[in-house]
Amino acid sequence: MNAQKDTLEKLIETNLQNKEYELAYNNIINLENNLIYFKSDLNRLKVNFLKARLYYETDQHKESLSLLLKGFTELSDMPQYRFLHLQYAKYLAFMFREADNYNKSIYYYKNVLESSLLLNDTTTILDAYLSLGKNYYNKKKNDSAVYYFTKMLSYPVNDKTENYISFSYNNLGIIASLSNLQLAEDYYQKSFSIKEKQKDTVGLATAIMNLGGVYYEKEQFQLAKENYFEAYQAVKELNSERAIKVKEYALYNLAYTNEELGDYEKAYKYLEQATNLTNTINEANVAENISEIEAKYNAAKQGQKIEEEKSLRLRAQILFYGSALALLAFIVLGYIYYRNYRLKQKSKIEQLENETQTRIINATIDAKEKERKTISEILHNSVSALLSSANLHLQATKSQLKTNVPQEISKAQSIVNEASVKIRDLSHELISSVLLKFGLAFAVHDICQKYSNSKITLQSDDKNIIRYDPDFEIKIYNIIEELINNILKHSKATNATIMLVHREDNKLSIRLSDDGVGFDIRTIKNKDGLGLSHINARVKVMKGLFNVVSSKGKGTSVFILVPIQPKENGNS
Repeated sequence: MNAQKDTLEKLIETNLQNKEYELAYNNIINLENNLIYFKSDLNRLKVNFLKARLYYETDQHKESLSLLLKGFTELSDMPQYRFLHLQYAKYLAFMFREADNYNKSIYYYKNVLESSLLLNDTTTILDAYLSLGKNYYNKKKNDSAVYYFTKMLSYPVNDKTENYISFSYNNLGIIASLSNLQLAEDYYQKSFSIKEKQKDTVGLATAIMNLGGVYYEKEQFQLAKENYFEAYQAVKELNSERAIKVKEYALYNLAYTNEELGDYEKAYKYLEQATNLTNTINEANVAENISEIEAKYNAAKQGQKIEEEKSLRLRAQILFYGSALALLAFIVLGYIYYRNYRLKQKSKIEQLENETQTRIINATIDAKEKERKTISEILHNSVSALLSSANLHLQATKSQLKTNVPQEISKAQSIVNEASVKIRDLSHELISSVLLKFGLAFAVHDICQKYSNSKITLQSDDKNIIRYDPDFEIKIYNIIEELINNILKHSKATNATIMLVHREDNKLSIRLSDDGVGFDIRTIKNKDGLGLSHINARVKVMKGLFNVVSSKGKGTSVFILVPIQPKENGNS
């Protein structure tokens, strides 16, 4: 029996690693149905941990978090199961880090560190130090990040520790490069030495790339070029995901350094190779994402089917035992149950209708935003890159001809430059360039200036506004723009104000007021007019509040309060 359940546990691990979610779900159900096995607290908590991982990987985050928090609390009083408690803490820390909740992630990683120190588990200790350092780096607390990365260096370099210590030197190099390029170079050299000893080709190429970055910042372009070329040659024939990524970065950096060195022909060649490789990677990622989404959908569907079967069996049992009650009690209870059931069903139907409408609205708007962003990125990254390549090619041709340059080449360059400007303008029309470059406050100020005229004056003010997550800024900007369009089309106002406030509770407050004709709130809500239902749906998905105050002849005031998504700093 023990051998069989151990085999099933290992099989579920394999299923999760291979993203075989339907098989994982069925194997978990088999373990849960084994009442003797599931009676043990340890076995139950092991299965719940596997189930939580399955839920998270199939985008059922709420269910996953609920299982993990409950198990973590329960295991806190079971010191004999410290290793399992550590696994729960580690996965919770990972989930909160993925959600950019670095404070919660730090809390659970400190739990991981405490347990791993008691267990004297060197690998997990180093992993906890590394993860804590990354979280503090993402919070822009570099002193704390350096503290944890440096703690890793107190361990001797051996087969178990060398990877972690190499990562530590690399991350210390990244932080040092912000203020001390020589120190950054020293750290990268130490990481380089470990990767060289390990004969880790991809890791070695990455370390060489980092050194090239330091030389580039020092404007030692020839040394930077040599490092980038060496990194590219190291991974040129490798096809792993890591190797392809290093190869892509190396090609782009070779293009930039050759441009700095004035070798436009080579710059063009490397830029063309890099662009082709980027397109290939994007196509592969799309195919992989489609496959993964299909697997998650099938797993969720299978899980739903099993839960429905359980629910049907439970209802049958309730009906069977209920039939044994006295006739009078059965009639009374049946009536009460029927009445409550109808009320609940009516409430559920209304709730499902609202949720479905909200999901449809948000899916439609998200798709539009994604499409605009994708087109903008394609224009900016791909088309602009191709035009830059063409310009480099023409420049290289002019430098080769030296004298008697045909007039057509200069004209061609002029046309390419004009096309670049038009592509850039079109990209900015799809997504506000002011928003992307300077953030929400500047973009709102810009749109107020843009739409103010002799009939209406739009003004904006802000308090404590900083840069946030780009997708968050785009969503808020689009909401404000739609509300401004409502004012321009319907309000007949002469003045309108927009106030943005970053509150101390880490929420963004948005208030739009105008002195227009106003409207009857009840009438508008019944007709879903002015796009307010769409805006309400967007705010609801962002877990925010949306309120409109208006009456005829007294203007309109719109208030929005949403939790802030901070700006991502990238991975260290």
